[in-house]
Amino acid sequence: MPSLTYRSLAAALTGSALALAVLPGLLHAQSAAEASYARVAQAWKSPRTLEAQFEQRITNPILGRTVSSTGVFQQQRPGKLSITFTQPAGDRIVGDGKSLWVYLPSSTPGQVLKLPATADGAIVADLLGQLLDTPTRAFDITGGEAATVEGRATRRVQLVPRRGTSAPFQRAVLWLDDKEPRPVRVQVIDGQGVDRSITLTTWRPDATLPADAFTFKVPKGVKVSTKLPGA
Repeated sequence: MPSLTYRSLAAALTGSALALAVLPGLLHAQSAAEASYARVAQAWKSPRTLEAQFEQRITNPILGRTVSSTGVFQQQRPGKLSITFTQPAGDRIVGDGKSLWVYLPSSTPGQVLKLPATADGAIVADLLGQLLDTPTRAFDITGGEAATVEGRATRRVQLVPRRGTSAPFQRAVLWLDDKEPRPVRVQVIDGQGVDRSITLTTWRPDATLPADAFTFKVPKGVKVSTKLPGA
């Protein structure tokens, strides 16, 4: 019986020693994640305008389909944004501060959606704002591992909305540049498992934008709808 007691005690001490050895690494990783996120989120608050080129890939497990696109994202605070797609060419999403215009002739020709600026679509369109403007207490922030993306040294940071937090995703992963305070890649997964990954190939804070950057003119012959399909 004494020998069993000694073995149990030795096993417990060994387990504790292993836990103590691993714990600093876990704490360091979490601290790196929080520090990287805080640095980028703080820098995000300063610029009044932003222009960035992007590559996007959306995988829908329900439809069993992956769609890729490229384009230019422009933003002006407060409340204005423009997403002009170069592939598929002609598609555009514009938030002019009052309404959100969704014009996607590649998939719904002859129609443009006009939604309130506060509609869910506006929230999804302003993905960077959702990830970087939201108070950190809304997320559990983990990760912090080093990763190379597009030739850049980054930190991989995961955000999971805490219970009771309203967010258009279940989980988000950000690859944050180690040198510039900006995201290099963003991945979000929503409640249906749709995986949206955006790589920001350029990043120009305080960019000078065209005067009509956030103006949408309805093309001739295009019908304006104020209801989402199926609503």
